[in-house]
Amino acid sequence: MRHPYRKLIQMEFISLLFALLIGFSALITGYIIILFLSIYLIVLSLVCDAMILLYTRHPVEAGKQAVRGIMLFLFTTYFIFQL
Repeated sequence: MRHPYRKLIQMEFISLLFALLIGFSALITGYIIILFLSIYLIVLSLVCDAMILLYTRHPVEAGKQAVRGIMLFLFTTYFIFQL
Protein backbone atom coordinates (compact mmCIF):
# COMPACT_ATOMS: atom_id res chain seq x y z
CA MET A 1 0.00 0.00 0.00
CA ARG A 2 1.29 3.42 -0.94
CA HIS A 3 1.68 6.26 1.48
CA PRO A 4 -1.05 8.87 0.82
CA TYR A 5 1.47 11.70 0.58
CA ARG A 6 4.08 9.82 -1.40
CA LYS A 7 4.29 12.41 -4.19
CA LEU A 8 4.92 15.23 -1.72
CA ILE A 9 7.58 13.22 0.07
CA GLN A 10 9.27 12.40 -3.25
CA MET A 11 9.11 16.04 -4.35
CA GLU A 12 10.66 17.14 -1.06
CA PHE A 13 13.48 14.60 -1.37
CA ILE A 14 14.17 15.31 -5.04
CA SER A 15 14.26 19.06 -4.51
CA LEU A 16 16.73 18.64 -1.64
CA LEU A 17 18.89 16.35 -3.75
CA PHE A 18 18.92 18.79 -6.68
CA ALA A 19 19.58 21.68 -4.30
CA LEU A 20 22.61 19.85 -2.99
CA LEU A 21 23.95 19.04 -6.45
CA ILE A 22 23.24 22.49 -7.89
CA GLY A 23 24.67 24.17 -4.79
CA PHE A 24 27.94 22.30 -5.05
CA SER A 25 28.21 23.03 -8.76
CA ALA A 26 27.48 26.72 -8.08
CA LEU A 27 30.23 26.85 -5.48
CA ILE A 28 32.70 25.18 -7.83
CA THR A 29 31.86 27.28 -10.90
CA GLY A 30 31.26 30.52 -8.99
CA TYR A 31 27.94 31.46 -10.56
CA ILE A 32 25.81 33.21 -7.95
CA ILE A 33 22.57 32.91 -9.93
CA ILE A 34 22.83 29.11 -9.82
CA LEU A 35 23.24 29.37 -6.06
CA PHE A 36 19.95 31.28 -5.91
CA LEU A 37 18.32 28.44 -7.85
CA SER A 38 19.57 26.07 -5.18
CA ILE A 39 18.01 28.23 -2.47
CA TYR A 40 14.69 28.24 -4.34
CA LEU A 41 14.80 24.44 -4.42
CA ILE A 42 15.26 24.47 -0.65
CA VAL A 43 12.20 26.72 -0.42
CA LEU A 44 10.26 24.17 -2.47
CA SER A 45 11.37 21.46 -0.06
CA LEU A 46 10.21 23.51 2.94
CA VAL A 47 6.82 24.14 1.35
CA CYS A 48 6.39 20.43 0.59
CA ASP A 49 7.29 19.60 4.17
CA ALA A 50 4.76 22.16 5.41
CA MET A 51 2.05 20.61 3.24
CA ILE A 52 2.87 17.13 4.53
CA LEU A 53 2.72 18.34 8.12
CA LEU A 54 -0.55 20.14 7.47
CA TYR A 55 -2.15 17.06 5.95
CA THR A 56 -0.94 14.88 8.83
CA ARG A 57 -2.61 17.22 11.34
CA HIS A 58 0.42 19.04 12.71
CA PRO A 59 -0.67 22.62 11.99
CA VAL A 60 1.81 24.38 14.29
CA GLU A 61 4.84 22.70 12.74
CA ALA A 62 3.35 23.21 9.27
CA GLY A 63 2.97 26.91 9.97
CA LYS A 64 6.57 27.17 11.13
CA GLN A 65 7.86 25.46 7.99
CA ALA A 66 5.64 27.61 5.76
CA VAL A 67 6.89 30.80 7.42
CA ARG A 68 10.50 29.63 7.04
CA GLY A 69 9.91 28.93 3.35
CA ILE A 70 8.18 32.26 2.73
CA MET A 71 10.90 34.22 4.53
CA LEU A 72 13.66 32.45 2.64
CA PHE A 73 11.83 33.06 -0.65
CA LEU A 74 11.39 36.76 0.09
CA PHE A 75 14.98 37.29 1.22
CA THR A 76 16.39 35.43 -1.76
CA THR A 77 14.22 37.39 -4.18
CA TYR A 78 15.28 40.63 -2.49
CA PHE A 79 18.96 39.70 -2.84
CA ILE A 80 18.50 38.87 -6.51
CA PHE A 81 17.08 42.32 -7.20
CA GLN A 82 19.88 43.96 -5.20
CA LEU A 83 22.58 42.47 -7.47
